[in-house]
Amino acid sequence: MIFRKPILPITLLVALALNYLAANDEAMSLITSGGGSIAPGGLAPGLIELSSDTAFPLLKDASGAILAAGGSSATTEGECRVIAIAHDGFLKSPEILSQASAREFLFNAVRWCGNSEQPEVALHPDLKELGAILEGSGFLVGYVAPRDVSRGTVKSLYITVAQRGWDEDSVAATLERMQRGGGLIVAATPWPFSGDYPNFRDFPANRLAAPAGLRFKSEGTVSGRLPFAVTHTESSAVLTSLRGLLEGALPDSTEDRAAAAAALGAGGNLRGAALDEFLTGLLALNHKLGPIVPTSENPLVPGSDPLVDAVVNLETSFNLTLPAGKMYAIPAATDYPGEVPDKAVKTDRSLTIDGTWKGWLSGRGAAAWSAKEMRPTGLYAAPSEVITVTAPPEIAGKGFEIVIGAYNGGLENRDRWERYPRMQRAVEINDSVTQISSGLGGLVTLRVPRDAAFGPLAFQLSGGVAAPVYVAGKTDLAKWRSEIRRYPAPWAELVSDRIILALPSRYIRDLDNPDEVMQVWSEMIDQAAELCGGVDRSLYRAERIVFERQTAAGYMHSSYPVAAPQDHSVVQAVDAGSMREEGNWGFFHEYGHNHQHDLWALPGTGETTCNLWSVYLFEEWVGKPREEGHDSIRPLNRRQRMNAYFDGGRDFEKDWSVWTALETYLQVQEAFGWEPFKAVFAEYNGLPESEWPKDQQEKNDQWVIRLSRACGKNLAPFWRVWNLPLSGSVEEALKDLPVWEDHPVKKWAE
Repeated sequence: MIFRKPILPITLLVALALNYLAANDEAMSLITSGGGSIAPGGLAPGLIELSSDTAFPLLKDASGAILAAGGSSATTEGECRVIAIAHDGFLKSPEILSQASAREFLFNAVRWCGNSEQPEVALHPDLKELGAILEGSGFLVGYVAPRDVSRGTVKSLYITVAQRGWDEDSVAATLERMQRGGGLIVAATPWPFSGDYPNFRDFPANRLAAPAGLRFKSEGTVSGRLPFAVTHTESSAVLTSLRGLLEGALPDSTEDRAAAAAALGAGGNLRGAALDEFLTGLLALNHKLGPIVPTSENPLVPGSDPLVDAVVNLETSFNLTLPAGKMYAIPAATDYPGEVPDKAVKTDRSLTIDGTWKGWLSGRGAAAWSAKEMRPTGLYAAPSEVITVTAPPEIAGKGFEIVIGAYNGGLENRDRWERYPRMQRAVEINDSVTQISSGLGGLVTLRVPRDAAFGPLAFQLSGGVAAPVYVAGKTDLAKWRSEIRRYPAPWAELVSDRIILALPSRYIRDLDNPDEVMQVWSEMIDQAAELCGGVDRSLYRAERIVFERQTAAGYMHSSYPVAAPQDHSVVQAVDAGSMREEGNWGFFHEYGHNHQHDLWALPGTGETTCNLWSVYLFEEWVGKPREEGHDSIRPLNRRQRMNAYFDGGRDFEKDWSVWTALETYLQVQEAFGWEPFKAVFAEYNGLPESEWPKDQQEKNDQWVIRLSRACGKNLAPFWRVWNLPLSGSVEEALKDLPVWEDHPVKKWAE
């Protein structure tokens, strides 16, 4: 089966993997000769991680993530060459196999893995289309089931998809064949199977690829939007280009700088001693160019200087992929996320976290309801310093992660960068001891995967510096005031069982009452859950909000965590009195997003119904009238907007959105109160899948029917005046209810 996942189309780079060993240079040149690019169309390849110095990337996306790689393992008869590809469609999909560059890549992979210009190729019986292509190009092709490959039927190379339907006999037979040398090309789409293999090392493709230093990751897909071309450059040429930039004057013209930047691009695939030399030179080039330190006052504008872009992109890619301790301290880190004082002492920490995942109400897409949950550790990783984590052996390979950095929002869609585009690094915990580092540094957290149910888990961490962390109900307030808030890390966390705030430490250095701050935030989270049908928040995760120099989208955005700017918002966030007495429409709005559900989403209301929570919290929690929450819902603005909609022809598809659409909901609420909304949201929370609306029309109909019954009135005529598309069955379903006749838009009724 070819798995698909809705993502933006991407173009994959056929990456020339360079190694300081001449033999590997030659091998990789063979595999990637022909170059070009491969467009996956609608496919969503997963990710591959290299776990050996002899493994090398072959296919990368625009961000540098690896989706195909090669390696070899020692065997009783020499070596077994392996290529792993993180989507079965690369061996099965017509939209891949029809591309000349993809076929050339596969032909070269066959030659390298088979260690021959014309190796004998055995394929899994499901790969008949690929077999026909190979046979048409002169390869000798046969078909062998996995359990039969150890019987001498595979002479030199086996090509297979290894994800579904592999029993122990099939895996064992294939591994036995690999021990006799030869080659293996294995493809699999890992992410759909993460729930089937609690220990993802048992995923069939992982068992086959692991001896060659290749690992399919249980989660994540490739990303990136820009097409890339292959640059066939030997490692010596890349290093010569870099030395030229360091030893001479930098190019003046944009064209010359672009050419120099292109020459550096292949450095992203260097290995071994060549990589070490390249990293040393890249850091020197960063300093020669500035150093490069994007700030709010002096942002980096992508596209304005190709050399700066190249350095930042290479550093970002290296920082996300290199082994612990390999990446240098990126100069910009002293500015953001912040400098760790030289006198800060590294500390060891033993802690116990809750290893049970709680999640949030299912289907809340804007809330990332199924995301891994982040647990504070009280440590901060200084740039380039290695954090070592000793974990309980029972969680190895189960999806737990060690993370550096509070926020993973990227800036690829921003036209100016006030910080580096990617600030967070995560590494899966696959062994009892795991190491991680980041050239930017950041808060250290542990992530608990979906559906984990381990209870308390004990960890030991070393290599970080102490970060100010206040845990409501646990941290001694006197110790907070006298000691903890002075801990040297530049970032801090304020924690309750309802929400965690991650923010720069400068905002909490003088905070005397973190207990009151977290009490207020917890009340707000509970109050928001009341509107969502009286949900008991103790059954679900603690939310997170991170106060970021530059968010990935908008002024603030929803998700887990919510992201908010470092302006008056963060100042108010740690002011309990201001939060409780003044409120904050933006905070309420984003947590409104986190409560939205697609089952009751009417057309164009993505930025509408979240504001029901803003209105509700202002009135029911802050105690202010709704019109004081936002200028757009002041009475005059509401009337003018409504009149404009109806006088303009009631174009539902074009004009019924955001504030105009909110007016419709508010009119119902003002007539019937909040209780009908709570009741309907509670209905949807428990709606069995058999009753889910199948399309937008059913969503419209169900919403009006359910809300009408909760209000005790037939609201269909009211919604029809607003031009919401309803089917004739709605009136039939509501014929037993009296019609709401005195509604606010009756003068426009036809």
